[in-house]
Amino acid sequence: MAAQGLDGFGEAEQLAAWAAAYSPSAPPGGTMRSRERRRLHLLQRQLDAIHALEAQVAQPVSPADGCEAWLVDAVAARLHRARLATLGDLVHCLRTRGPGWWRPLRGIGARKARAITAFLRAHADTLGEVPDPDPVADGAAPPLAEHACSPFVPLERFTPPVTLDGRAGAYRCPRAQCRLAADNDRDAVLAWLASKGDGQSGSLTCTQRAYRKEAERFLLWAVLARRCALSSVTIEDAVAYRAFLLAPPPDWCSTHAQPRWSARWRPLAGPLSPASCAYALAVLGNLYAFLVDQGYLSGNPWRAVRAPRAVRPHLDPGRSFATDQWVFVRGELAALPASSVNQRLQFALPFLYETGLRLSELVAATTDDLHCERSADAGDAWWLSVIGKGGRLREVPVAACRIAQLRAYLRARGLPDDPQQAAGAALLGAATDRAERTPWARLGAFDPAAPIAASTFHRQIKRFFAQCAAHLAPTDAAAAARLQRASTHWMRHTHVSHALAGGVPIEVVQQNVGHASLATTSRYVRAEAVRRHGAMRRWWASAPH
Repeated sequence: MAAQGLDGFGEAEQLAAWAAAYSPSAPPGGTMRSRERRRLHLLQRQLDAIHALEAQVAQPVSPADGCEAWLVDAVAARLHRARLATLGDLVHCLRTRGPGWWRPLRGIGARKARAITAFLRAHADTLGEVPDPDPVADGAAPPLAEHACSPFVPLERFTPPVTLDGRAGAYRCPRAQCRLAADNDRDAVLAWLASKGDGQSGSLTCTQRAYRKEAERFLLWAVLARRCALSSVTIEDAVAYRAFLLAPPPDWCSTHAQPRWSARWRPLAGPLSPASCAYALAVLGNLYAFLVDQGYLSGNPWRAVRAPRAVRPHLDPGRSFATDQWVFVRGELAALPASSVNQRLQFALPFLYETGLRLSELVAATTDDLHCERSADAGDAWWLSVIGKGGRLREVPVAACRIAQLRAYLRARGLPDDPQQAAGAALLGAATDRAERTPWARLGAFDPAAPIAASTFHRQIKRFFAQCAAHLAPTDAAAAARLQRASTHWMRHTHVSHALAGGVPIEVVQQNVGHASLATTSRYVRAEAVRRHGAMRRWWASAPH
């Protein structure tokens, strides 16, 4: 994509440009390869959708079902000719004839027999047990893996059995004491999630998405692994869940991110670190505290469960830039070729460094959130209103030079250069020079005031840091390796460390970044710790001994 001038474009824009470049008018070889890839991708998505729908609406396999209802037509016809019309007949045949049941049947070989047996064994809960298939000779096909619909589905599609949905939970309070309309555990979890929203948009907030992930993981584990309702969880269950998060079974994990509707979706990506596990337990403690406060549950078992700790807890100084590294990054930033996406990056990175905003906060910011306070003594003082975690509103000071850079960026997007006149414009917008850089692409209407997607901007920043690392590798391999790992959140860590090292009072930094307590701000501090230790070393050297 970099070769086609598409760095910094959104995924939808890149796909549209790719489709336009390899349309039917493109060279035959490229067309066929592109068409084949699209066909395979569409086929995979259709299969995923079928598996997801099957898990929701399919009826259980029954012995009375005809073979043609579940097996391919050719195989079903051959079984019919052998007087095996239903799955019940087929199961009876396997039980009476044993592993070699298929040998007298015309058109049913070892491979088909294994596939049929794998299907019947996958549905043994309704069809009954069947014997193992015949061992195959050397060189024959190995046994086919059994396939069944995945029991792992996201919270919005998960329907626990009636006996495990919490209607008769062991720790449910009497209905007259409950202030929730929810009759079961899943609805109670959804009510808790709704209470975490801001009430202003139909989509979930970042906090709601993070909390939903932890709640659905636990609900799935309680029902599928522990076989108990969420409202029947004991302290022993909670302790077992802590161990599960630290070492989950492989079938609960997915190595690659999958869409929530996919049959390959899994609730975990692998074992959680002690810090992530502690966060998960804190979220569940919040959930149960809410349910207790609303009279849904009589107690909170998570209050008795201790969060795991790292073997050697320590501050992480590696997720921020040292002063010389930031100077190098600024030099690389200034050397970028002229383009709208690079101009956006040249504005955004220093803005993140000077304000300590989170990526989501900067992407959501608009010109309406900026206001200027004018005074005869101090001149113009610009502030940005930010709604951070927990819906907390804070005012963040903005440097005058950054406002001047924003004016130029707005002007380049075809907007008024006065932030107070460019009403509602996103501080970070999409690429404005797409038509010039990719004239072959079919581009629709463009809104210069629209915001860029957080994922698109995150990818641009990661590419930029990777480019910086490549330039630094020949002279400093260790620093290049650190740059390769850098992300947008490093800018927030760097802001806190550099501001404290520069003499900004810690309470001012705390207010700027929106930490609820000074203890949280102090965990980011590394440059300040180095300065303190250096001051003590100088005193130790001069003190009388």
